[in-house]
Amino acid sequence: MEKKNGLAMILSGLRRDLRSFITLSLKENETSWQQWISRVKRDVHVRCWEMKGCTRTDCPSYKNTCGRCWLIAGTMCGGKPLGGFASKYKSCTECEVYQAAVLSDPINEVYEHLITLVFSLRDKQLELKSLALHDELTGLFNRAYFELVIKQEVKKANRYGGGFTVFMIDIDNFKYINDTYGHLHGDGILREFALILKNSIRESDILIRYGGDEFMIISHGTSTLDNSAIASRISHSISQWNGEYGSENYSLSFSHGCAVFDKSKDLKEVLEEADARMYKNKEQNRQNRKQNSSC
Repeated sequence: MEKKNGLAMILSGLRRDLRSFITLSLKENETSWQQWISRVKRDVHVRCWEMKGCTRTDCPSYKNTCGRCWLIAGTMCGGKPLGGFASKYKSCTECEVYQAAVLSDPINEVYEHLITLVFSLRDKQLELKSLALHDELTGLFNRAYFELVIKQEVKKANRYGGGFTVFMIDIDNFKYINDTYGHLHGDGILREFALILKNSIRESDILIRYGGDEFMIISHGTSTLDNSAIASRISHSISQWNGEYGSENYSLSFSHGCAVFDKSKDLKEVLEEADARMYKNKEQNRQNRKQNSSC
């Protein structure tokens, strides 16, 4: 009778934890995953580095308090990184460390399988979110990400004051590049330009491929000096690129415009202002090229 009651309690707990997992997973955020893991996971007393006498201090599992080396990406078993936990899970289940830690108790084994499933689902969810919010060609954030982050930036500015600057940036004469050298070459230029922009901004700035050959930077600096510094760094990088890859018939240039948002302004007006300034700069650049070509 006591054994039967104990089994009933175990099954009841398992049902509760599964129901809790479904409820939390519907929230689809990192906090919900961590809440469930902390609620159900049991201590793992078997440590891979102790059991194998390992001294690879560069291994991410070495003296890791988690203990679940089979869930840690990049472990150094066999002397080389083994990649993500999903790709190495099969080999991990055949390891004596995993077997000693997991297979000693059937209930514990069930929970470890569930924890692994949670990590797998979370990994896939993060991968899908990353794909949804990043531009496939350049690897930068995309317009969908802009729609998410700009709401947060506006709320922050409205609540705490301050503001941010929106830069609109466009590659000059990009249609000519595509028409003359082909779209594959054009794609390469977009990737190169994205890298130039990435290396020209600060860590706190947000870089977005807004669409086509148009890019956006959301900068937390709002002074004229801050904004001029960003444009100057981009121009310097473009000059270096042209010195290495450009020619008399081919050089890379860009147009830009910026506008500052604060709580006294409407976001739509700020975006339109930055866009208008960019097109004004583009027209100036076009006139300059026309004058230079006629000299």
